[in-house]
Amino acid sequence: MSAIDTICSSTVDEAPRARRRAGFDVEFSGRAKNTLQHLWRLYCLLAAKRRSRIALEEMSDWQLSDIGVNERDARRESSVPFWR
Repeated sequence: MSAIDTICSSTVDEAPRARRRAGFDVEFSGRAKNTLQHLWRLYCLLAAKRRSRIALEEMSDWQLSDIGVNERDARRESSVPFWR
């Protein structure tokens, strides 16, 4: 298990229907809708990984020991690019 899994789960919760439609006047259907949904979920997953790696990098030694991760592993995980 990597350090990133310790901090953040890899699941992305779906937004409520009211929030999903806010600000968009265009309706998509069929294949375009599925593609956009897939891209949005991928973006959310990558953004969550990036945020948790930034948080991991900012943690102090005692915070890292509290979650059971040593400093070397935390620094290595925080240096991984967000797309991996």
